[in-house]
Amino acid sequence: MNVSEQVERAIQNHADLPPVPYSDDMPENDAPFATPDRLAFALGWIVANSIVQARYSDSAIDALPIYHPEHGWDRFLMTRRVSSPQFARETANTYGMIMLTGPDAPRVTMPSGKTRISLGTTLRNDPDKAIAETLALFPPGPLLPLDLGLRWKERQRVYPMLYNVVTELILDYPGIIAAREIFVDNQPIDGVYHPLHLHAVALEPAMVYDWFLLQYGDRSCFFRIHGGYTIYETNRKGWATVKKQLAAETPEEARRRILAWLRIDGEPDPKTVD
Repeated sequence: MNVSEQVERAIQNHADLPPVPYSDDMPENDAPFATPDRLAFALGWIVANSIVQARYSDSAIDALPIYHPEHGWDRFLMTRRVSSPQFARETANTYGMIMLTGPDAPRVTMPSGKTRISLGTTLRNDPDKAIAETLALFPPGPLLPLDLGLRWKERQRVYPMLYNVVTELILDYPGIIAAREIFVDNQPIDGVYHPLHLHAVALEPAMVYDWFLLQYGDRSCFFRIHGGYTIYETNRKGWATVKKQLAAETPEEARRRILAWLRIDGEPDPKTVD
């Protein structure tokens, strides 16, 4: 989909959905899906995706979806902090935020929260103009001669593709949420260990930033942002890795397999790729 088609899909599928406000007494299983503004959430993913497509490979700028403990999914952080240890000393929102609340959301802001540009109306009326004005706020910053660590070449190639696939899944299937800030505990919760702990991704309590978590209802899957490691829930309620990784797939096939892992469309195929 191009940007105009993405915006059309967001409006078609999200504009009439009621908000899911966070509250202290909401059911625990519903809390991860708290979303103050459903359409702004979808439009925010389009804006974030456009920045990742334009600026991750040449500038390492990422757009992290953030779940606020009092509001739910209400912002993205524009950052390089999790792109490489080279940027570990940068603040988490050095490049500002995409706020999904407030007048004419989504809004691109300064790190302080001051609005730089409000995009809601412009995205609806002229999506290409809205994205062009957004990208003008993020000029490229050459990365050479920096050493950005292991698998940077794979991340440069694969991560923008996966981000676009995730964005379009969110647009097409309201109720999918995607996280890049994942807390992995080493203690069981209700008798169950975290899948990333079981697979030795994090042996001690840690916040993990180089994975995607996609969740739809009670189904989840996890995949590394370089597309080289995937964990999905089997029909026996265990967790398995896959035989063929997403880095080797086309965007269309990556989308198909994620839908199967989440049981939205189809089933995993452990006899072949899964």
